[in-house]
Amino acid sequence: MDRRLALYVDRDFLMAGVKPYDTFTPVNVKGYSRVPLYFFADPAANKIYYGERYRAEFEDGVPNTFGDFLHSILDEKLTYRVFNYTVPVVELLKVVMDDLRREYLTVLGELTQSLDPSAKIPISLAWSDQIGEPSRKVFAEYLRRIGYEVDEVVYQPAEMLTLSLFAAQSLVPSQHKRLVVMEAFNEDLTYSLIQCYNAASVERTAAQTYPLLGVDSRVNVIANYTVNYVNSRRRLLGSKEELEKEYRRHFRLGREWTRQLDAEVRPFMEVKTDFAVERGVENKVVLKKEEIEQLVTFHIRHLSQSFELFLEKEGQRPEDIDKLILIGESLRSSAELRREMERFGTDKLLIADARQEYGMLDGIFLRKQYQEKPESAPKAPVVPQVSPAGHVDQATPPPPAQFEPVLITSQLPVGTQLELGWNDRLMRVLYIGNNSFIVLQHHLSQVVTGDQFTIDTFLLGQKPVFRNVLRTGRSLGDYTPGGPLNVLKKL
Repeated sequence: MDRRLALYVDRDFLMAGVKPYDTFTPVNVKGYSRVPLYFFADPAANKIYYGERYRAEFEDGVPNTFGDFLHSILDEKLTYRVFNYTVPVVELLKVVMDDLRREYLTVLGELTQSLDPSAKIPISLAWSDQIGEPSRKVFAEYLRRIGYEVDEVVYQPAEMLTLSLFAAQSLVPSQHKRLVVMEAFNEDLTYSLIQCYNAASVERTAAQTYPLLGVDSRVNVIANYTVNYVNSRRRLLGSKEELEKEYRRHFRLGREWTRQLDAEVRPFMEVKTDFAVERGVENKVVLKKEEIEQLVTFHIRHLSQSFELFLEKEGQRPEDIDKLILIGESLRSSAELRREMERFGTDKLLIADARQEYGMLDGIFLRKQYQEKPESAPKAPVVPQVSPAGHVDQATPPPPAQFEPVLITSQLPVGTQLELGWNDRLMRVLYIGNNSFIVLQHHLSQVVTGDQFTIDTFLLGQKPVFRNVLRTGRSLGDYTPGGPLNVLKKL
């Protein structure tokens, strides 16, 4: 049984899940599938509360409310008071983790009888791109301090999602080699370019985040229109950072105004709003339905153009991509966006539903499984080989069992030596960290002693791809051997 708790950490929420046996199960807290990291520290009751309701109060500057949590924990001067003690803001996380622990024990208790409630809970973390390394370190160290065993491995969410989609057969290795994940879990939009070597070995090779593009198009347009209209007349905000903060604050208002505008029988609607720097001073803005719809059309076209710009930056074209995966409520629920993105090919579009989004966590268990039980990794089909005479032979049987069926690079200790072979070529390589190797010895290989390369996974019986081969500091590009690996072993 796998007792691991998998956590996805975003800027303002957590997602959790377990997979003690073969089926992934989400762990919800207080009805939240995405546990909000917005808090209210009540000094009178000496209690900590959390929930989505405190987002608005935090954005409005209500005292004793806390948000932007993963950034706030870096500020050692930011504290709250409870029982007359001054407490660092990172301690707010404990009330969430205590509730999460109770739900974890409840879920696992229903799935297995062999559960020790007193044992430390192992945790594996997948991080949003919006969470920087300093915040990750503080967050993980705090979990260790309150009694969790935190995995040192960093799991990339888009890679984990792809592994899960392969395992569910939503993707097919022979057809889907190069993918783009378009993710809008928070208010920003992130593209990830995924190279798939097989169903058990995938790698994110490029990524780009576009701030504020992850929000529903109508909400985004109404919030931006309102803020820009008021600011053009009042000149309250001067910097890009101030504007972005006010846009984000108005997204909450924009969601409500979107519903009201849809129900409005007149062709326009008047709204009133204030800015955070001038609370209580109302500004009137007229929202015209026709104008808003035109701006929404432009915004959706901008989204599709951001996809093309991302690919162009990476030297790719839309026709080079086998699948475009949309993940996030704002992308999934927009029929206009779906129609716009279908211009790149209706067969290329995969819109992940709410259940498939948990693939970011399910993939953690799959990667662990493939590492610990290599025989469980999806196998490539046996491809018949055609001899010069035209006779069809079955593929060469697998090498002796003492060889490793699969090696996941990120799981190897630095300093590990491997022996690799294909056809009559041999190499001995040394793992130097960050998925990189240096060649110690070679025999007949075009990758020679002293060269360095990177690789995500080795699979016996399949061709490896040595990426970014470096020779005396000069990049030679990628190199794919002429045959599948027939030697793969640790030394």
